[in-house]
Amino acid sequence: MASQIQPALPARPVLGLALLLVVLATLAERAFGLHDAQYVAAAAYLAFVLGCLHRLGRREAVLLSVAALLTALAILWQDDPLAILLQGLDTATYMATFLLTLGMLRTAAATSPDVLECGIYLTQQPPGRRYAALHVGGHLLGLLLNFGVLNLLGPMIRRGVESGDPALAEIREQRQISAVLRGFPTILLWSPATITQALMISLLPGVDAARLLTLGLVLTLIMLGVGWLEDRVRWHKFQRARAHIKRPPPPPAPWRAFGGMAFICLALAGSVVLVKLALDIPIVPALITAIPCVVLVWIMLQNTGQGLGTAIAAAGQRLSQIVTMSFPNASPETLTLSSSAFIGVLVAALLPPELVAAAIRPLEDQPLLLLAIIIAIVPLASQIAFNPIISVVVLGGALIRVPGLPVEPTILALALASGWMLALPGSPFSIPCLILGRLLNRPGTQISWRWNGVYTLMAYATVLGFIGCARLL
Repeated sequence: MASQIQPALPARPVLGLALLLVVLATLAERAFGLHDAQYVAAAAYLAFVLGCLHRLGRREAVLLSVAALLTALAILWQDDPLAILLQGLDTATYMATFLLTLGMLRTAAATSPDVLECGIYLTQQPPGRRYAALHVGGHLLGLLLNFGVLNLLGPMIRRGVESGDPALAEIREQRQISAVLRGFPTILLWSPATITQALMISLLPGVDAARLLTLGLVLTLIMLGVGWLEDRVRWHKFQRARAHIKRPPPPPAPWRAFGGMAFICLALAGSVVLVKLALDIPIVPALITAIPCVVLVWIMLQNTGQGLGTAIAAAGQRLSQIVTMSFPNASPETLTLSSSAFIGVLVAALLPPELVAAAIRPLEDQPLLLLAIIIAIVPLASQIAFNPIISVVVLGGALIRVPGLPVEPTILALALASGWMLALPGSPFSIPCLILGRLLNRPGTQISWRWNGVYTLMAYATVLGFIGCARLL
């Protein structure tokens, strides 16, 4: 399912400018309340799609074909198709803007010496601490790098295991890669800096953002325990057999790098709070408004040793590169996620509410069974390469319209986010498994089913139990 849009070189600046206009218009709408800007964002997004048509990958071609078919059905079947199409485009531009601004954060992090030092430190921990270090490190670095954390830590882990005993390389690689692959997706449970949380708050009216964040954080800590337990039980005999081996001491902690990372995280959090209070907007629009400012400051700080003038020039040059190179290079992911969101909105709108209500009516008196099915649908659908964003948008958009739904919006949001989280380590077609498969030259089925299948089942049972308890609070 992997595919790549490779725009011709002259088209890159055009795509970049179209995407820049999408970002600016979406920010004008979401942050500053200029509602007419959504039409500018929609027009710029359609221009971006047209600019990609001549070099579509297989995945993008399929998604756009489905989107075109649903558009035709909406025009033929709906009384007010324009409203539905505008809602779909508004969600698509919102997702595109969210992804592109997160990409700006990843671009700044990619050249940060602090990020590199932290990554090296994590991969050089002794066996007793390695799982927890990589799980937590993958989680925290994922807040800044998103999928980029896999590109950072994956090659480091591969180089580390190859430098040791060849007989142990397979086991060490499996344990370390699994720790990162399990820790990174848990950011979906709570972090506002993820597409999942942005989508939940936008898709499900009535979600209590503070409660969702709190429950997500608690579940995130529990997932660390579940993953650590699975690792210890699976490799218990192996650990005992090697307990007598004397190993070199771990490297000293790079406290300066930790301090630099903490400063950036605090600066981002503080900026989001200031923007939210100043503009009186929800936290996710505040986040995508604050990120570009933080990115420019971060790039300047990376170059302050060469003088203020050089730092300002470097920030300006990097901003130009982001628009002309990074934005066009992100076209596959941008088109995939945004068109998936569009498809999800239209499918949810085309599904008759009475049909959905009839389907769940037998479960009205069994909310825990209903939650079990909701949580399972997303990872199960991902086994046949069904993008989680489509599953989540369709499920959320359809269920929220059912009168008397026995699941409150916040619990529904946590269930959908949990299903998405389970899909990432558990599906060979998930983006993390595709990235790691390419980096490690391993099939996705090995990374997902063989290495993380048992963990995924354990995590599913844990998530269901936790959400079942949470709904009673």
